[in-house]
Amino acid sequence: MADVFDKLIDEVLGDKNREVQELLERGRLYDCVVQEVKGRKVRIGDRWITDFASCNYLGLDLRADVMATIAPELRRFGTHPSWARLAASPVLYETLEEKLARLCGAEDALVLPTITLIAIGLIPAVTGKGSVIFADKLVHKVNHDGCRLARDMGTELQGFRHDDLNDLDRKLADAQERKTKTRLVVVDGVLSTTGRVPDLRGIHALCTKHEAILYVDDAHGFGVLGEGPTAEMPWGHRGNGVLAHLGIPLDNILYVAGLSKAYSSLAAFVLCPTKLKPKLKCNITSYIVSGPVPTAALATALAGLALNEIEGDRWRRTLHQYTHHIIQSYRKRGIATDNDSGFPIVSAWVGSKEAVERGGQLLYDEGVYVTLQGYPLVPRDKGVLRATPTVANTDDEVEHLIEAVDRTVKTLRREGLTP
Repeated sequence: MADVFDKLIDEVLGDKNREVQELLERGRLYDCVVQEVKGRKVRIGDRWITDFASCNYLGLDLRADVMATIAPELRRFGTHPSWARLAASPVLYETLEEKLARLCGAEDALVLPTITLIAIGLIPAVTGKGSVIFADKLVHKVNHDGCRLARDMGTELQGFRHDDLNDLDRKLADAQERKTKTRLVVVDGVLSTTGRVPDLRGIHALCTKHEAILYVDDAHGFGVLGEGPTAEMPWGHRGNGVLAHLGIPLDNILYVAGLSKAYSSLAAFVLCPTKLKPKLKCNITSYIVSGPVPTAALATALAGLALNEIEGDRWRRTLHQYTHHIIQSYRKRGIATDNDSGFPIVSAWVGSKEAVERGGQLLYDEGVYVTLQGYPLVPRDKGVLRATPTVANTDDEVEHLIEAVDRTVKTLRREGLTP
């Protein structure tokens, strides 16, 4: 009998996402196995390199006081609360939901393991036949997957660009005139490749005008951006998300965020009115049948939120200083970056997938670990070397990154791989 997996590779997977496969096969900063971590140094094989590829914005993953909270909860609940949430869950879930709702100024919150599980469960749950979804064409792929799943279940799906509000206005007006049931607009709070923030005030105003629900995935903004920005604190205070940062009320919004980035914990949540929460529990498939958040992650999430109230604004001030310095240094050196928001996602544009691959190799040789982003993660000619500084990085490591990227881009230009 023929090997069905050979057939699968030859006929289906062989050329799918070919650019990613080539980066995986030849790029030295893809699919690496980390043997050990010390601060923001990681050991890959026998080599220690500086990590600017994680989104551990607040640097909580190696804090001893956070790790110390795990053992007591393991003794109470074991390593793994083995129920689906609909069956039962440790009280840690409810405590976490209460704290998240309070931090964000919401009535209530519902916690699930990941934003992906929320996207593929929540988006189909609140739509269905007779409903329409408007998904930003640059929204994160996990949200597109949730939208496509809803489409397969009978929801109409349309795309729009978050920088073309006139088009969105026309589409929402048409859907309202057709008396569609749910009108759901799906956007990211902070774009994961550029750090840019869409015109959420304008989008929210259109949703209010046309009686639509706005779904905001704030995976990167939560923990970094917050309420009451000032000249001294440009990102605001408390880290309670992009909506608080922009002063947008939670009316007609499903705000989704996670703790896997800023808080280094496996958990995600959606803010909602209390009256909606029981209905979501009964309709989000990933709540009804999915596996749980591990006890350790619940404990560290709670510990991180407690520390945030004490130290968080100081962390964000440090992170802002690092990010501002990187962006300004790139610009002085003529390194192209599309970061116009000041958010700690700083991408050096190099262009082609060949430039991304070669740039990754050069940076690895320099002892710097960044995220390689080529097509299909970004458009074909928009490949970038993405650096995400964290509070756990040091001044010397930030300077090392800047100098290494400068030398790398100059080499790519000499070799004719990037303009």
